[in-house]
Amino acid sequence: MTFSDQLRPVARVLKSNGADGQLVLGLQGLDTDVFISLVTRKNVPVFIFFDGRPVPFFLTDVCRRGDTKVLSYLTGIRTQADIAEVEGEKLWMERQALSEDEDPMEDLSLLVGWTLLDKGLKAGEIVAFEDFPGNPCVELENGALVPLREDLILSLDEEKRILDMDLPEGLLNV
Repeated sequence: MTFSDQLRPVARVLKSNGADGQLVLGLQGLDTDVFISLVTRKNVPVFIFFDGRPVPFFLTDVCRRGDTKVLSYLTGIRTQADIAEVEGEKLWMERQALSEDEDPMEDLSLLVGWTLLDKGLKAGEIVAFEDFPGNPCVELENGALVPLREDLILSLDEEKRILDMDLPEGLLNV
């Protein structure tokens, strides 16, 4: 089993916020409230890879900054040299910790590799997830972007990795 089987990226260190080690974290495919709950109430660590190995960090003084960002401190990161070392790095969490607290479809990036059906007919393979604010979409192999709206979803088969939707006429031709 590899680290990527056990860990999932949840955020990226975007930049520092001041000179005392506070960081701006951009969340990736994880609800802000779920993230804050995990790292504060449940004290779940995040990991940053150094030399190919995950190193655990705990977050302190976490506060929301908009819908997809948080301000926080990572244990042991206080100097500008420390900040420079982690800036731009992905933050990972154990998949097990996420699965206990998360709706299975909360991380829509997990749909990459699934087959998308339009009313039972194959529309294509999902090759990417685009988290546009207020309009998450999946990208198909032909480049078509499909909005992930609940009212369009007919069914999900996690075992077969199939998402069946009722797409508006002509959407796949755009």
